[in-house]
Amino acid sequence: MTPLSRLKTVADAALESVGAALDASPLSHRRHRIAVTGLQRSGKTVFITAFAHALMTAARAPMAAFPFFPWREHVRAVELLEIPGVPRFPFEERLAQLLGETPAWPAPTTGLSGLRVRIRHDDVGLLRSVVSSTVTTDLDLIDYPGEWLLDLPMLTQSFRDWSRQMEELAHSAGRLELARPWLDAVRALDPNAPENQAELTRIAGLYRDYLVRCRQERGLCFVQPGRYAIPGDATVLDPHALFFPLSTVRPGLGAGLGASFGAGLGAAKRGTMGAALLRRHAAYLKQVRQFYGDVFGRLGKQVLLVDLLSALQQGREPFADLGLAIRSISDAFEDLKHPLLKLLPMAKVERLALVATKADHVTADQHANLVNLLRDMVGEPFLLATARQSGLLAVASVKATTDLKLKVNDLATPFLRGIPAGRAEVLDIQPGVIPGTIPAADQWDETGFNIRRFEPPRLGPGFADRPLPHVNLDKVLQFLLARTGP
Repeated sequence: MTPLSRLKTVADAALESVGAALDASPLSHRRHRIAVTGLQRSGKTVFITAFAHALMTAARAPMAAFPFFPWREHVRAVELLEIPGVPRFPFEERLAQLLGETPAWPAPTTGLSGLRVRIRHDDVGLLRSVVSSTVTTDLDLIDYPGEWLLDLPMLTQSFRDWSRQMEELAHSAGRLELARPWLDAVRALDPNAPENQAELTRIAGLYRDYLVRCRQERGLCFVQPGRYAIPGDATVLDPHALFFPLSTVRPGLGAGLGASFGAGLGAAKRGTMGAALLRRHAAYLKQVRQFYGDVFGRLGKQVLLVDLLSALQQGREPFADLGLAIRSISDAFEDLKHPLLKLLPMAKVERLALVATKADHVTADQHANLVNLLRDMVGEPFLLATARQSGLLAVASVKATTDLKLKVNDLATPFLRGIPAGRAEVLDIQPGVIPGTIPAADQWDETGFNIRRFEPPRLGPGFADRPLPHVNLDKVLQFLLARTGP
């Protein structure tokens, strides 16, 4: 062997060793934890199903089917895995419901579940391209109920401040009738009276019934604790853990920092009704904080799905209530970045995607208005303060309609073509104009929109190996993977 060939052999061996080391190192394994939840029947299960399916099939599909897919030409393999410690999201069953001979919208999931999409691909970095290194990127999709996210603002409030807000809401016109049994019971409660477990459980049950009725009878979504509005949720079945608002309880100095900083339990005399409520409230917040720590870990990305269109169609009160919920949640994301609260898991969320769903229920020329309506609801101050971390999008996870123009009074007018919910025949529907800002109080009776729900499209098995038709689903991925820093 000549000196030159020997040198080449040594160099090749060195490169192979470097490549193997890189493949085995943490640098060659990347992970993005993406938490997905929704408010107001926003289509969370459909979103996760369509999103995961697109990640599985985008590399083999035409670019137009899923335009943003950063690994398109470099994918070696894609597989679905369980996330250790998290119940598996029923992806195959939900996809089968969409692709069946008689398609149906997937049954909603309850509780916590997850799915890991593992993509093995070539890295485009200079060094790894030389050594033919393969990189593994895990996209962990975490599915959890939107009711759990409603508890996030509670981490930034004292028990007394939270109680005042809930009591004020309960006395509003749309809620007072539903809240009356609980209000009558709590009005007679003395927080300094000796602790009575049976009475606390009775009143807490009345409060929970009120929250459930707000959701079921009035279409309201801002209910706290959010888990109380989920029938049968195992986290709130223990009667000795239930609590309710009572603003006459006076917490101590530490309460404004939340339960982790000692929410003033000493301010209420031990053994009293007030002390019991404070103790239960603190225990619940500990559980909420632990959940978010488990979900997000060191880094996290949050997708919040919002069905603006259904709330808009329901009228002023449900729409205003949805706005209150969204602003409370978004404000909490910002408040939890305060230096004193940096240890809280939610302070580590690096991307927050606020997504207006069911964009296919309006014509394409109204998508900008839909985003602007969401912007108005969230509020400009929050968006300016979190310009690099937050984004607004209008999305249809599975597109159930097609756009067309028909003549109305000799004018070409945008229409949607699809199968309305509960019907079997295809119809052409004019959904009208969506306001780009929240309508004023005296404008709700003058709105001209006609939002309809639609049956799922008849896709069939041909879509088993390509992304389902969608609106902007790939832009959600693009936003989530974008860098937040300079």
